[in-house]
Amino acid sequence: MQGYVLNGLLASLLLLVPVVVESAQSDMPSVEQQIEEAVNPLPESMREGAAVWGYDDAGTLVLLREGTSNISCIANDASVLRGYVVTCYYQGMEAYVKRSMDLTKNGADTPERMRTLKAELDDGSLTLPDRGVIYERAGNDQEFSDVGMKVFLPNATPQSTGLTSLPSRQHPWLREPGTSQAHIMIPME
Repeated sequence: MQGYVLNGLLASLLLLVPVVVESAQSDMPSVEQQIEEAVNPLPESMREGAAVWGYDDAGTLVLLREGTSNISCIANDASVLRGYVVTCYYQGMEAYVKRSMDLTKNGADTPERMRTLKAELDDGSLTLPDRGVIYERAGNDQEFSDVGMKVFLPNATPQSTGLTSLPSRQHPWLREPGTSQAHIMIPME
């Protein structure tokens, strides 16, 4: 009797496994949803020409749509437990953006990520163009997120730009002043 009960429980559990796996895969947004979400931070006039990266069912970053402009976007990576982030960037910044994402995916918090990126920029193993832009929507989830724009001006300072380095949600400010990662933060909503 005990053997039948144990075998019955085991068979029941094995029947549930495909349902759990199938359920996890169905949580992945469709390609169309990923594209729509990924281009959301961009001005309307720039959305159609942007290349879009997203995730396949295995969670691998893949090109979802070829672009015709110099802007690429990356859909939210649901496997990273840091809230909701979609990023669009000038293609000359791709190595920097993807390295930053990789650090986040591997558990680096913001200060650690920024230190690592700075060290790699300083030693030349990572490069940034003289100028570049990132559009980003970030927050707890898609519904509760803010759009911002980052204009990278390596080594810029408050003295060289006339911008404050004090964070603000109401006006542009300079983040990481005097470093290779200096950029103007521009709130957009």
